[in-house]
Amino acid sequence: MRAPGRLVPLAVFLLLVVPLVAVCAWLVPTGEVPDEPTHVIRAASLLHGAIIGHRAAQLNAETGALDAGVTGNTGLALAAIAGNGDIAPLPADASRAARLAWVRSIPWQPRVSFISSANTAAYAPVAYIPSALGLGAAILMGAKPHAAIIGGRLASGLAFTLIGALALMLAERGRLLLLITLSLPMTVWLAGSVNPDGLGIALAALGAALLTRASRLAFWCGCAALAVLVLQKPPFLPLAILPLVAPGRFDRDRWSRRLGGAAGVALPGLSWSVAVAMLVSVPLLPGQPYHPGPLWPGDPTRVFRSAIAGAQITVILHHPLAVALRPVTAGAATLHVFWLQFIGFLGQLSIRLPRALYTLWSAAIVSGIAALAAIPRAGGTRWFTAPLAVAAMLGSIELIFVALYLSWTPVGADRVDGVQGRYFIPLLPVLLFVVPGSGLLARLPAWLWWPVPLAAMVATDAVLPRLIATHFYR
Repeated sequence: MRAPGRLVPLAVFLLLVVPLVAVCAWLVPTGEVPDEPTHVIRAASLLHGAIIGHRAAQLNAETGALDAGVTGNTGLALAAIAGNGDIAPLPADASRAARLAWVRSIPWQPRVSFISSANTAAYAPVAYIPSALGLGAAILMGAKPHAAIIGGRLASGLAFTLIGALALMLAERGRLLLLITLSLPMTVWLAGSVNPDGLGIALAALGAALLTRASRLAFWCGCAALAVLVLQKPPFLPLAILPLVAPGRFDRDRWSRRLGGAAGVALPGLSWSVAVAMLVSVPLLPGQPYHPGPLWPGDPTRVFRSAIAGAQITVILHHPLAVALRPVTAGAATLHVFWLQFIGFLGQLSIRLPRALYTLWSAAIVSGIAALAAIPRAGGTRWFTAPLAVAAMLGSIELIFVALYLSWTPVGADRVDGVQGRYFIPLLPVLLFVVPGSGLLARLPAWLWWPVPLAAMVATDAVLPRLIATHFYR
């Protein structure tokens, strides 16, 4: 290892990023991270042995369909959703301190019961293990539900730190781009929560970093990291292509290893998806009854109340091109919003960063890509490396849209609902296999690409705590 090239990104990560993750874990009110309340319940369900959620005989009051969830403590569920105390049974003019005191005093219920969590009940347990351990440790120490959630957040943040540090130390190229991926405001907000998407971003960085190394051990560990990501988020299944483009010789034995690695990335996620379809999946999309959209090939007077995957599959079979092109048509209309969300729409997508910070982070990403291009690719790279890596990225984007069309979009609609820019952050490390080396950029000093990303990180350290104080503690 060339120590300066590896230790500098690690030091910056530990000094400028990790403390901010801890600040978010400690100060952001519970429930003010996307989907965190149901993620808290899913993490805690591991303490009750729930490897996978289950359907319930009862109907979900919001969707009118069968419900799904896990066994948990309703006191924890209330503390997870109470956030900054706005639902506290206090006078309307009660202070924020009084509302927070109420949240912190919420007690445990004497017994566990079924808790509806139709979305996260289907999630694999692996990425919840750190937060579950944090929750369990806090409970053993006598913590109340709110404090236990903070314990789960800190444990998840610690796991993010360890995985991110390994990615920065082990990558053969693209360390600045990986550091930027781990430092984005949206990444930090997720990493300081029980939402496992923060760990997913770190796993994507680690998987890509390990696959840049021409080593058998690194190859299989990189495949394992990507396998956990796909297990948690099946739309990233096309990333199973990446073992096929890892550096090294391309003889017959190594092709067998590459194909085995690709299968190892894909099969756990595929197997879990089958189990979820059989045991857990229920219709989502709460709302009022509605008639199907223009793409529905059946009776237009039929009434639906939720998203129905089977009905949406019928739509796709009749209009495959219209659905397949949704990423293009949606991107043309909302690319700017997706990009801002990619950098960071915080809270419940309600807190925007200062405009200058979005500009700074956009320039930082460009600097990270330029720094990547200034480093030659590892030996053994072939002409098809970049096209296959691009195919992995585009395939993942397509599956994200298709998954949300099946699960979160009204039947027959000519749009896709629920897409957020943060879903695409794990694809940023894939650029390590896309961006070629440039002789021209290689002649420039390596430090040239660092000032803008460092400025973005320092500015985020200054702005984010103030935003938290402004939105939640005044």
